[in-house]
Amino acid sequence: MGSGRSLPPSRDRIVGAFRRLVSVSMRAERQARNEALLRDVNERRAAIDRHAGGSWADPTELFEFVCECGDAAGCEGRIEMTLDEYDALRRQDDRFPVVPGHESPEIETVVERHERYVIVDKNPELEPLVEDDPRGAPSR
Repeated sequence: MGSGRSLPPSRDRIVGAFRRLVSVSMRAERQARNEALLRDVNERRAAIDRHAGGSWADPTELFEFVCECGDAAGCEGRIEMTLDEYDALRRQDDRFPVVPGHESPEIETVVERHERYVIVDKNPELEPLVEDDPRGAPSR
């Protein structure tokens, strides 16, 4: 024991670490897919808002969108954005608006912070899970 050499990790420790890694990976994939689904919900809301607001809303009018954090427990957060802000965000298919504090650093990077919302960009390895943007916007 006093030789200072460390023992190799046991098989059980290696298997446990692998299971945790797979679990984290599956959770990140599920969250990315949830975010893509919420993007579709917001696209429908934006279309309705754009149609209804076309005659009465000015460019500063705020519309409510759902937080696209993809929390598996079901986030009920709401974000207020103008339609121009929402359209600017949608120019890239791997960007999502979330409520401040709902960022997930293990799957995304914050690219913009605003008072009402945060814009996150998916990590490259998860981009294939979210690249089916309804608008056909590319990842950059």
